[in-house]
Amino acid sequence: MQNENLSVYDDLRQMKSDYEHLKADMDRQMIVNSQLMETVFRNHVSVLDSYRKTTLVSVSAAILAVLAVSCVRGLDMRLAGMIAAFYVLVLIGYTVIYHKLGKIEYGTDNVLSTVTGLRKFKRNYMAVNAASWVLAAGLMCFIFPEIRDTYLVPEQGTVAIALMCVAVLAGICIQYFTDRKVLRACDDIIERLKERP
Repeated sequence: MQNENLSVYDDLRQMKSDYEHLKADMDRQMIVNSQLMETVFRNHVSVLDSYRKTTLVSVSAAILAVLAVSCVRGLDMRLAGMIAAFYVLVLIGYTVIYHKLGKIEYGTDNVLSTVTGLRKFKRNYMAVNAASWVLAAGLMCFIFPEIRDTYLVPEQGTVAIALMCVAVLAGICIQYFTDRKVLRACDDIIERLKERP
């Protein structure tokens, strides 16, 4: 009988030891998983931050380039002003939506407000993009005839318009891949926040 009690006692002690090892392993695994989630989260947030900076710098550079070309090339100031105004509107739109987004942090206690903010950002981002493409299409309809008329030789005007069309198509492709990456980063951040323990 005493041997049976010792055997049960040894089994219980072994089970307790196994449980403590398993619990320690699970705690280590949770720490590793949490660190991996935080790393992935930071990577997606850095995508948003880098595109914020890239967008603001590139649109500002485009404004300066339009003004410089209008001075050097003798572009009609009305035309240059319209293009610069378009870029200023785009710059204001992106500045406002990124400002409303604010800073996103992994350890925030208020996950719901962060997710809601990201969803609003996505909606506003798509709205600003749609508005900018509508404005760009309207501007192109006005600019193409003006560009063709500024050249003395009509063939040169046609070549300039063709080059501009290529530039617009390149811009559409770049914008598409940029938008896709930004919107995917938003979706991934939202998913990570929902998975957060």
